[in-house]
Amino acid sequence: MAKITKPLTDTEIKKAKEKDKEYKLSDGQGLYLVVKINGSKFFRFDFSYAGKRKSMSFGVYPKISLKEAREQREKAKEQLSHNINPIESKSSNFEVTANFKYISEKWFTLMKSEWKPVTYELNEKRLKLHVYPYIGNKDITTIGRLDILNIIQRLQEKEHFEIAERILNVIERIYKYSVTYGFVEHNIIADIDKRTIFAKKIVTHRATLTKENEIKELMQDIKTYGEIYRADISVVCALKIIPYLALRPFNIRFLEWNEVNFEKEYLDIPANKMKTKKDFVLPLPKQALEILETIKSYSFEKSTFVFPSPTSNLKPFSDATLNHALMKLGYKDKITSHGFRAMFSTTAHEKIKEHGFNSDIIESCLAHAETNKVKAAYNRDSKMKYYEEKKELMQWWANWLDEIN
Repeated sequence: MAKITKPLTDTEIKKAKEKDKEYKLSDGQGLYLVVKINGSKFFRFDFSYAGKRKSMSFGVYPKISLKEAREQREKAKEQLSHNINPIESKSSNFEVTANFKYISEKWFTLMKSEWKPVTYELNEKRLKLHVYPYIGNKDITTIGRLDILNIIQRLQEKEHFEIAERILNVIERIYKYSVTYGFVEHNIIADIDKRTIFAKKIVTHRATLTKENEIKELMQDIKTYGEIYRADISVVCALKIIPYLALRPFNIRFLEWNEVNFEKEYLDIPANKMKTKKDFVLPLPKQALEILETIKSYSFEKSTFVFPSPTSNLKPFSDATLNHALMKLGYKDKITSHGFRAMFSTTAHEKIKEHGFNSDIIESCLAHAETNKVKAAYNRDSKMKYYEEKKELMQWWANWLDEIN
């Protein structure tokens, strides 16, 4: 004889307390009240579709009442009787649908208070471009590790290693959110060995120039770019300043006026915009300050960004803009916008006797993290660490670039 489940009552639901482990109370016919370790409660409906076990959330209690949850269960059962998957049905009108895009959007809403607008927009754009086209409409319970790895592999094939790593980190946070709120039982990203899939990044090299005569020609070409192509002032100034600063292209694109300190002559970039996740101060050589003064009359108090897009002051220019400008100047496969960092590093290391600063100072100017764990443990980073030395080295570098012209 089949076991008959006694339906839940509102009193039972109100009295249900958190325990050491998550547990569920059955209302019968696939409807459960799930009680999380933190005491939050939500209704879950378990069912079979196309021979597979699936689950969907009806919402958090008490926002969704027991009566409403039962009504949604009956609606779902009606759809199942017509071979319709209630998760994917647009006519279901449930508060929660379990496709990856929908869950991601709910998580992104929570991140608005945690991230700066630029970080929010960047991560949202990355998912729209690289993730949603492949798994956005998939039921999150049906997504497997291979689906995620295929996304990462596509990016790696285009040598977008840093973007791939950041996207995987975002997906992992979305999965943690999904597990917390009962959309899925397991965080599949936890089963992925990141060290293995990102090992390829270590042997990848970006194009750069290191010979003095080549650098001389490049600097001369950059100076004429605006005249030859009548480019937007933001692009012209960004292209002029990047050799002097050797910053990551991302930090040039998203540089904001509140990060520029004209009085103390340095950039103060917050941790959430740095690859190392640490605040970074970079002294500005005189040449860079002159370029910033030039662009100031165009974008200061008109845009958050130092180098806004030619089409809108609300956003920076696109990530391909600087590389496209270098290609137009004839430097395709010779140097990329990221290659200026290698150009600075190689030259500075070769000319240590000339400027007098060791490798630690050079790496500090590049905002590279200390790779020696023991050394890092005893030599804690501060954003003002080596400031005076960095100031002298960056001015030497800018002067050297000008002198070879």
